[in-house]
Amino acid sequence: VRTAPLTPLQKYDISQLKLVAILSTPEGNIALVEDSTGRGYFVKRGTEIGKNDGKVTKILKDRIIIEELYSDVWGQTKKNEVYLLLHKIEEGGES
Repeated sequence: VRTAPLTPLQKYDISQLKLVAILSTPEGNIALVEDSTGRGYFVKRGTEIGKNDGKVTKILKDRIIIEELYSDVWGQTKKNEVYLLLHKIEEGGES
């Protein structure tokens, strides 16, 4: 049972978020994700994200891995891994 208010990142479905950058720091990788309005959020391992009780479990060089919880048809809680891939900007586009 949740008592704390939802963060902005918990109000979005993972599919509505875009991974735009991954930064390497001495404390570990940090990722920058954008919502559908272009607002950016920094996330790290353990950040709660998405509508389905997702949590960032890994930040790799080209993706972040999010573990979501869901209930199956029998009411059992299951885990599902979701990936957000780094958004590549095409080179040679319009200037």
